[in-house]
Amino acid sequence: MKLMSRYTVSMAIAICLCLAFFTSCSYFMGDNMDESKPEDPAPIQEDTIDGPIEGEEPEDSNDKQGDMEPIDEEPIEEETPPEDIVITISLAGDCTIGTDETFTYTNSFPDRLNKVDGDWGYFFDGVKDIFEEDDLTLVNLETTFTKATKKADKRFRFKGDPSYVNILKEGSIEMVNISNNHIYDYLQKGFDDTLETLDDAGILYSGEGYKAFYESQGITMVSLGYLGWNTDIKDQVKSDIEEVRGQADIVIVSFHWGIETKNYPNDVQLELGRFAIDAGADVVAGHHPHVIQGIDKYKGKYIVYSLGNFCFGGHRNPKDKDTFIFQNQFTFNDGELIDSQGIIIPCSVSSRKDVNDYQPTVLEGEEAERVMNRILKYSSSLKYGIGNDT
Repeated sequence: MKLMSRYTVSMAIAICLCLAFFTSCSYFMGDNMDESKPEDPAPIQEDTIDGPIEGEEPEDSNDKQGDMEPIDEEPIEEETPPEDIVITISLAGDCTIGTDETFTYTNSFPDRLNKVDGDWGYFFDGVKDIFEEDDLTLVNLETTFTKATKKADKRFRFKGDPSYVNILKEGSIEMVNISNNHIYDYLQKGFDDTLETLDDAGILYSGEGYKAFYESQGITMVSLGYLGWNTDIKDQVKSDIEEVRGQADIVIVSFHWGIETKNYPNDVQLELGRFAIDAGADVVAGHHPHVIQGIDKYKGKYIVYSLGNFCFGGHRNPKDKDTFIFQNQFTFNDGELIDSQGIIIPCSVSSRKDVNDYQPTVLEGEEAERVMNRILKYSSSLKYGIGNDT
């Protein structure tokens, strides 16, 4: 098991030098090998080479090989072994690109957008370089993009103006999960508006029956999304994975599950996550608790139980601002998956500690180490948790 952090990386470099020695032997004869040296042959008389030998045709000096055709030998081409292809997928948590209309305006998500003069790029500026350098970025979209006014009968209902989709585009986010408990906050109208907005922006979405395919470096990835409140969805999960397994090299499964504010997964999360891997998923991404949880490495594949909040307009100043980006690096050789490694990038949902400014920021130094230690602590309680020797 190999675990890497962007700021706490330990590298071991092994250099193998192979030297091949080739010895050739020559045999020399000296005077001391044979005391009886043959006498030098008599010199050839000039008259013996003045003309051709009787009965023989003169040799053509321009065609010393006679009737033999020269042989063209084709150079032997050495086969070049196929190079490794590394695919990096970035996973991040709940992104509420908007607000609840009942929230006070001051320091709300729309207020922050106004303060930065409508700069769509502001919100993901602290992590954009990471998302630009990967092959695919997938987040949980926990909001609607709509102008609808009819709301669901529930406590929190999130929406953003359809123009807010530009925030995802500017953040280099190619794909979102839409299976969560807020995608129908503005009923069917809000749902339909959201999908239309994503389509127009060229952002892929998975969940609620939709499957998203994406290709990079000749490798095809597919994303599936589910509400994971119970294990009754097992048959559907297995059927979907079997359907796409032959069409994609990497299968990503997202679950919206767990209990809010709890740092440890419940039994449903444990069962569903491992079931998805058994069914053929290559990585499982979880969200909904709004706080971070541990990570399993089960049968060589990762189950991230909760990524926490990320760009979260659902709270103006959450007490727990810790979050992280989980990157899964898949190595392929000649079309075959040969390795899967995880990278944890500790982050905060805000660039400030005193308030949520809705700008996820990479942590450094002691703060990064603190968040990493939290993840390892929560993972240590898991049977297959990263950092365990199991």
